[in-house]
Amino acid sequence: MSTTQRPRATRTRSAAPVRPATRAHAMLAASVVVALGLVASSAYGLLAEEPYRSLSEATVLAARGQDVVSLGAAVLVVVLALPSRLTKTRFLAWLGVLAYVVYSYAIYLTGVPMNRVFLVYVVLESVAGAALLCGWWRMAAMSWPEDASDRLRRGTGWMLVVVAVLFAGLWLSTLLPYAFGGDPPEPEGVGGTPYPVFVLDLVVVLPAIAVIGALLLRRHRLGPPLAVVALVKILTLFVALWAGPAYALATDGPLDLGPDAGPSLLLLAVSGWLVTLWWRTLERS
Repeated sequence: MSTTQRPRATRTRSAAPVRPATRAHAMLAASVVVALGLVASSAYGLLAEEPYRSLSEATVLAARGQDVVSLGAAVLVVVLALPSRLTKTRFLAWLGVLAYVVYSYAIYLTGVPMNRVFLVYVVLESVAGAALLCGWWRMAAMSWPEDASDRLRRGTGWMLVVVAVLFAGLWLSTLLPYAFGGDPPEPEGVGGTPYPVFVLDLVVVLPAIAVIGALLLRRHRLGPPLAVVALVKILTLFVALWAGPAYALATDGPLDLGPDAGPSLLLLAVSGWLVTLWWRTLERS
């Protein structure tokens, strides 16, 4: 007698959804790694005998001023990620601080002669960059208010577009004469390589800021949260920029202000004001 085997019912196990608590703890873990990297790299920059060799004294003082700001960023990136106090606005501020870390340490990786904490820079850039990308993905899936005032949207949008155009024009005014046979641009990167700020700003940062401004002007739902991230990044970056001159004054070092010093000071004040307005708007939603 033949027997037929009845097929066994197979139980399919669906993947468990990622819980908000799991995401929050992953966010905190990434923040702790970033903070430890910031403390290690900043301590080396401030305490080592010659952490930034083959650079001008003014550039070294600027780097050490940024190291001081990065110590503050190390505290901020962890405090903003605490699960018990996490809100939408704090999440956006956290992304802004990560954007500062990614930008700053891309410069350290490409514009500073290799030193003993190079691998720390690599870890910082990798972890902060991955956390920033995951955060942007999460931000895009969130609901954001669409009732922000038109005046605030238009004002912030046009400010970001104008900033992108003005700084692109400032860098191009240095680079275009060289392209047509003039003297090499100042400053240059190590060994005559392109200055990393020119590369990052013209290729990534300024186009991104212009796009965010356009999203605000077109009333896109992601315009407000992206604007907060961009404004926090601008704030932290220009605080770091002015920390260099402050460090030079405190240590009697050479004071060297670049062509972006004046515009950056005005931009620092305007960005702080706009972050406050957007923070209040998003907190009410």
